[in-house]
Amino acid sequence: MQHSLTAQTGIQARTGSGPLPSILATPTLDEFETLILWGMRQWMHAHKERRCATGSVLDAFEFSGLVPALAPLNRMMTLLILGSRRRLAIATIETAPLSIDEQLLLRILNAARQHQMDLVESRLGMWMEQISVQATAQATMLLAQAAFSSPAAARVDA
Repeated sequence: MQHSLTAQTGIQARTGSGPLPSILATPTLDEFETLILWGMRQWMHAHKERRCATGSVLDAFEFSGLVPALAPLNRMMTLLILGSRRRLAIATIETAPLSIDEQLLLRILNAARQHQMDLVESRLGMWMEQISVQATAQATMLLAQAAFSSPAAARVDA
């Protein structure tokens, strides 16, 4: 089966707004990837509505024992918004299909989870000016450390 890429299908692929080619197109996310994705989407939704982005995810992060991840999430998202060369496709509703940008952000977080700073910086460099990459990479590393080494994460891994 061959897919032709047009401007419309390219935009749909990048934003996650088009139909999914198959059920296998959506990667399986673990509990914390799902929560971080939800947090990024809630942060973006609040940002677009000019509300406190951190406050929009506080209750869920408190419930999950991830309060230490709030500041790094806020910093990473703020730097992504300010330093990106283009507008990133991060959905503002929970039920939206996973966009390519969201998939890449989760891959970046998984690289950070494995302490692969060079890979984190390289992938962020696709979107950002070099001057913004290091600070964003540090925030990403802190977010991964806070999210994936929390006591709640340790209970799930056990």
